[in-house]
Amino acid sequence: MTARGKNVKLQSLATENEIFVYDRQFVSEQRTGALLELPSPEPFTPENPPDTLANQNSLQAWKDLYMARRSWALNLNTKCTQITKAIDQHNERTDVIHRSVGVALENLKSHVGNLEQKLQEAQTWANDLLREQQLALGGWQRGFAHLESIPAKKEFPFLRRPMTPRMASDGSSGTLKDYVDLEQTKRAASQVSALSAHFSRHMDEIEKAVGDVANQTETLIQEAQIPPIENAGGLLEEIETIAKKISSDYEHILSLPNTSKTLSSISRMALNHTEDLLPSMVEISLEMQNALVQAVKDRNLAMKSSVQHMQTISAIESRLASVQAEIANLDVDGDAFENLCVVFHIPVVYGSVLIEAVRRREWCDKVKTDSLALAEELAVFRDEEQRRRKKWMKNMGSFLTITDDGTPGVEVDLRDGKGPEWPQVSRTDIETYLQDIKTKDGMELAAQELTQLYKDLDAPTRQQRRRAKAFKHGSVIDMGRSSLLMRGDEMVHSLREEKIKLEEKLKGSESRVRRLEDLLHRSSQVSRPASGHFGPDVPVSPASPRPDPLSRRSSVSSRRMSSNNTPEDKALVQRIVALEAQLVAERETVTKLKREADAERQSTVDKMEEVQSTKKDLMHNLEAQQREFEGERKFLESEAHKLKIKLEEVEEELDRAMDSRDQEKHDAEEKIEQLQSELSKALEAVEEAKTLRIQIQNHHSESSKLADQNKELLDHIDQMDKLQKDHIGLLQGAHLQLSPSGAPPTDFAQLVKAIEVLSEGLAIHARGSEQKAVDLAEENQKLSEKISQIESVVEDLKPKLETEELEKKRVLELLNHEKSGHTAVRTELNEERNRLRALETKFSAGETGTDALKERVAEEEKKVAALTEKLTIIDAQTRTFEEERLQWERKLEKLEEAEKNSRSYLAAKSEWASEISKKLYAQIEVMTKMLQQLGFTIVLQNHIMTIQRTSKVASNSVLADSVACSGILPTLENPDLLLWTQAADKEEELSKYNAFMTAMNRFDVNNFAEAVVKRVKDIETVARKWQKEARAYREKYHRAQGDSHDKIAYRSFKEGDLALFLPTRNQAIRSWAAFNVGAPHYFLREQDVHRLHTRDWLLARISKVEERVVDLSKTMNGINQDKRSVDVSDGASIEDDNPFELSDGLRWYLLDASEEKPRAPSTPGLGKSTVASAHVDAKGSIRLKRMLNGDGATKTLARSLDSRRNSSASKRGVPVPTLPRGESSGGDNVVPAEGDLDGQARREEAPIFDEVRRDLLSGPSNLT
Repeated sequence: MTARGKNVKLQSLATENEIFVYDRQFVSEQRTGALLELPSPEPFTPENPPDTLANQNSLQAWKDLYMARRSWALNLNTKCTQITKAIDQHNERTDVIHRSVGVALENLKSHVGNLEQKLQEAQTWANDLLREQQLALGGWQRGFAHLESIPAKKEFPFLRRPMTPRMASDGSSGTLKDYVDLEQTKRAASQVSALSAHFSRHMDEIEKAVGDVANQTETLIQEAQIPPIENAGGLLEEIETIAKKISSDYEHILSLPNTSKTLSSISRMALNHTEDLLPSMVEISLEMQNALVQAVKDRNLAMKSSVQHMQTISAIESRLASVQAEIANLDVDGDAFENLCVVFHIPVVYGSVLIEAVRRREWCDKVKTDSLALAEELAVFRDEEQRRRKKWMKNMGSFLTITDDGTPGVEVDLRDGKGPEWPQVSRTDIETYLQDIKTKDGMELAAQELTQLYKDLDAPTRQQRRRAKAFKHGSVIDMGRSSLLMRGDEMVHSLREEKIKLEEKLKGSESRVRRLEDLLHRSSQVSRPASGHFGPDVPVSPASPRPDPLSRRSSVSSRRMSSNNTPEDKALVQRIVALEAQLVAERETVTKLKREADAERQSTVDKMEEVQSTKKDLMHNLEAQQREFEGERKFLESEAHKLKIKLEEVEEELDRAMDSRDQEKHDAEEKIEQLQSELSKALEAVEEAKTLRIQIQNHHSESSKLADQNKELLDHIDQMDKLQKDHIGLLQGAHLQLSPSGAPPTDFAQLVKAIEVLSEGLAIHARGSEQKAVDLAEENQKLSEKISQIESVVEDLKPKLETEELEKKRVLELLNHEKSGHTAVRTELNEERNRLRALETKFSAGETGTDALKERVAEEEKKVAALTEKLTIIDAQTRTFEEERLQWERKLEKLEEAEKNSRSYLAAKSEWASEISKKLYAQIEVMTKMLQQLGFTIVLQNHIMTIQRTSKVASNSVLADSVACSGILPTLENPDLLLWTQAADKEEELSKYNAFMTAMNRFDVNNFAEAVVKRVKDIETVARKWQKEARAYREKYHRAQGDSHDKIAYRSFKEGDLALFLPTRNQAIRSWAAFNVGAPHYFLREQDVHRLHTRDWLLARISKVEERVVDLSKTMNGINQDKRSVDVSDGASIEDDNPFELSDGLRWYLLDASEEKPRAPSTPGLGKSTVASAHVDAKGSIRLKRMLNGDGATKTLARSLDSRRNSSASKRGVPVPTLPRGESSGGDNVVPAEGDLDGQARREEAPIFDEVRRDLLSGPSNLT
């Protein structure tokens, strides 16, 4: 199979990168071959690292040790590399095994998915079938009852099935039940019920089988999950890193000098290798060996599990194939169901038969009618042909010898079709049947179907529809060919449809005509004169007062005839005269009408020409506007793209700001929680301090008892002085042990320093004891807990100690008494022994004694024995008492040490409580300053803390007074309260502690948190509001900037502005100034491109603005002081400070500008025309308007040169405000700037402005 779980095809075998092949003997359900396992790898035990050092004071010995360790490390690295390669090989093959199982599972999942899809389709089909069967079983009796009440004709023998019985006494009418066999329907119902139950059970079994297959597949997928494989590359990297470190250390010591400091550092490095690096390499190598063993185990386990999984897959696929075959062969006997469904289908079938009978009858009638008409038409054609032939033969006469042959005739013969004869059915029968069907419940669908079939009776056939559209898509031949079988009612129906369509088209055409007439009327209204009368252009000649000569002659003749003729003649003459007059009048009328028609025609032509010109102008304007819109659209698209980029950047900045804000908010919350936790800890520490204070008080009483013991300790101090000398000797001995070759110093400080230098080599050993120190710290914590327990034990042992001390005193007294008795007994014994010796000497000297002497000796011996026994008993008691004394002394020392430890622990706790108190107060001060920085003020009223806005507190006098009375910050009135743990007695400590807690409780942390959270939310709201406003202002600014770019500036000028330049009246220097209002002295730098000598005005965009001040002192001090030389020269120089002959000290501006290319004219509004209909006459006056107040200019020019040059007005430049875009009024194409009364006054006082205004008043002709 391929890696995608598909079977390999020979056609695509060459294109596959990898294929998976499976052995049938292992993957089949009945496995025949045995699976061999891989043997475990050989055990691996790394060698111990070298640790032999010949001489610790020799550098070469250290180098040899480092070299040996380097060789050992490299050898171990090589072995670990081989182990890593073996692990990778096993892991790779294990991965291939897992992948092969995964590929087989993919193939199985595809088959299971197909099976589930087929099952779903089969379930849909089966559910529909079962639902239909259940509906049929539940409703066939009701349907049969409906059949009994629906009348039907029995004249359709072909409608019955072969098994339907026929009654001998059947009449011509009956019901629909006559077409159904009741017994057969009952048998079909019982069969369908049994088949439905069996089919449902079979479907359930199939669903269960498919569910089992799917569950087994899911279980197998879960079991076949690929376990994580450990990678030995990380361990190998660690070993390589350590080996490189050892090698680098070896290379490092090779370059070191042979000094004591070098030996010390080398010894530290060696100790680090011994305790850290070398054991780590050994451990990692063992881990790699374990990883190799685990890799072999994983491979064996993967082989076993893969074989099991493949067998399970084989079993599932065999089961899947059987289930798939069952689904493919899934079927049910449909004969019984069809017999049962006859009850439901017979109403529709009977109605269809009725409709078909009517259709066939009407078709036969139509064919008969058309055939008769066709026969008559052909007969007429035949008669006409016979008459034509006879006439032609008659005309030919005797030239033809042919006889009159008969014209061929056409006979139309209709033959009856084969099959049973259909009964006569009318449309009334169908409508009656439909009414009966509609009255029955549950037969609505059948009624709708039959109603649609009944409506289709009148629907035209395909050939008839083609005939109706013969002149659109066919031809006249088609029309003639199909006209024979045309039916009258069908023709009327098709003509009505065509009429409706034509009316709809006519309405649409009329609406378009009205719109066109409206447009024509609007265009004619635009160009029509105001009077609305189109008079003739040709003048009408007035009627001549002289009569027509013809009329005069006729009148004269008439008068002559009137005197000679009869009355009838006179009447005729008068009649002729009247007709002649009418003829003349008619001729005049015709002439007048012709002139009017010509005038109307001419005016119409003029109007059409005007309309055409207007249309051309509009088209030109539209094209120009289209080009302008296209450019504007491209510009706006580029701007939109830039704005989108900016918007994305702003959104990113907003996201970053929001993230930072959320982070700050989170940090603030964490800080608040931390402060709260510290506060709770401080309160707990205060509670512990209370308990400690009680313990301290208890220990105070004990300290008085121990004061006596401290005096004894002073005696030990004297002994310590004696012991110092002994310590010096011990230190010298230690120095000799650490450095046998060196002589120890005699001074104690020098001796300590020397030992410290020697102990640097031993400092490495301390590093290894860090873990021990941690353990000792844990043990110390446990011991501290035990100390607290011991303290309680000490409290319990104190009374026992007192009793024991009393007992000890008693025992000591008894011991002293016994000692004195023992001493007396010894003296007595010695005396007796002396006496005994004296007696023995006497006895041995020959003194003969008596029996009394012997008895005395015996008595003395007995007494000596008794005293000896008594002495032995006293010695035993003495030893017992001595042991008890030593035991009690040891207990006393332990108790003293425990008391000392408890005192130090209590002192430390007191120090901790003091630090926590100071930290708590410092945190409260920090929170108070934070509130002040956020604009809040803490107000204390009746020892209750409230947080108010600083502005509110400052504005409210009541709050200000309360703040002044109560205070703002919860400061401590007495700073000594922070040192409440250092109080002298219990009562003072308790009072200071209560005062400190009262001062701390004034600060409400909950109010602080609420105020900070509310402030942060307010800041967020304001930030969002300002951000929205900034976005709106930015958009408004961009729109205004875009609008102002094409408008003329006249109140202020800066680079990029569009300005209108006009020539001034000073023709000698040919100066051009910008049209301005309140911003004079802006002159144009003339360039050859401008061609100013051929222009009346110049519209240009400013590219550079140079500010200058007139200084006539430079000109006076120069060589050319004669003004006439300037007048004679060809204009002033560009580099001159006063090229335009301005007054001294005046600030002016030189502008560099480039001509703005003219654009297309703006589009006219509705109802306006671009062609001027009339000339406009304008008159101008060259009279100058005198200024009402001319003193201002006179005073200004009368100032001295120095005063005007040094004035503040000349030093400061004319303000050039930045114009916001979009603030022009009325849609003018000029950008107004912000002006004030001072600017207006300066404008009126400026002489150059007056000159520019005079040029404007003088008209365009004076500007050249």
